[in-house]
Amino acid sequence: MTGVLGCPQQYSAVIHWRGGSRPFTSPGVSGLTGLAWNRTINDTSEAFITIAKGRAPDCCGQLGDIEPYIHELSIYRDGDLVWQGPVTRTVESRDTFRVEAKDVTEWLNRTMNTEVLRYVNVGDPAKPAAPVQQIAESIISLNVNNVVFSFPPDWCNIMPFIVRNDSATITRFEKDGSDDASIWIVPVLKIMNEELVPRGLEYTTVGRRIILGRPQLAGDRAQATLTLDHIAGDVEIIKDGASGSAIMWATNQTRDDLTDAAWGVSGFLNTPYGRLDSLVLSQAENMSGYDLLQLAQASQVGRYPVPIGLSVPNGSRLTSDAPVTIDQLVAGSRFNVITTGMCSNVTVAYRLTDVDVEWGDSGEQVAVSFVPLGNDPAPPTP
Repeated sequence: MTGVLGCPQQYSAVIHWRGGSRPFTSPGVSGLTGLAWNRTINDTSEAFITIAKGRAPDCCGQLGDIEPYIHELSIYRDGDLVWQGPVTRTVESRDTFRVEAKDVTEWLNRTMNTEVLRYVNVGDPAKPAAPVQQIAESIISLNVNNVVFSFPPDWCNIMPFIVRNDSATITRFEKDGSDDASIWIVPVLKIMNEELVPRGLEYTTVGRRIILGRPQLAGDRAQATLTLDHIAGDVEIIKDGASGSAIMWATNQTRDDLTDAAWGVSGFLNTPYGRLDSLVLSQAENMSGYDLLQLAQASQVGRYPVPIGLSVPNGSRLTSDAPVTIDQLVAGSRFNVITTGMCSNVTVAYRLTDVDVEWGDSGEQVAVSFVPLGNDPAPPTP
């Protein structure tokens, strides 16, 4: 896909019934006075719309009937769906009606796990050791399709919209009691954040799609190459040694009790930095050496060589001629940035972490946040 960000001619919003297909009401474009939406990685994004009540008299009664979690908010940019998720809150004043929503991962935040979490055997037909993205999809499916509590199955209509980009690594994961039959009753999203993300899962949403992916690597294709001319506002290029690491250690040991402690280590030996270690401590229970190895590997990503950071101040935005479409601005994707005109005149690989979009009387503002990808360029030699 090629193109530029451009300037949208129109934004519109539709309130759908839960599931995102059947419309409930659609405030007229003239009544829509402002909106904001975002995309983020390993978290739930948010959006809101503001409607001037005097400009939308025909749908005012329907606006008052909007119910959190019964209805969903959909946002369209020049007719293309860019954001969707359940309404979580409405606020009505004398002059305006505001609808607030979260993306579809909010359904996983409001669904408690009812499954034994034991994915340890390769070839297990029900719950196999597998790429962490496959495990995440399995946990989601088993819970939203639970025959006792979920009626109808997949009541939130998310399973057809899950997209996986599997890691090559086979993950073994369990979170249960000594009898292998205990259920960890927490939100499904908490399992993803606390147990699967440290093992290499990355997730984000685009429209209704839930993307279960992996951290981008230096060999992955860049979505686009940007220059500093494509970023409005000042920027800072930072080499922060505190963020660098040649060897990453992960352990579950505590200062007071080293009994049965385990550890894992990942990284590079004989580097130009000499010995440059970092440590991550896990408070999770029942972490094996294999679990901690996965944690060390995931925590090491982007730390060697010492990362070159691009700091974009709040309020900075992409220019309309930036060579990237709104569909390519997916959290977690790789972008190259050429730092021409600076002392650090290099091409640096970054991962997009956040996209924040606002629209109103002054038009569209698209702000982005990047973090270093790591392993590009090569470290200096002594």
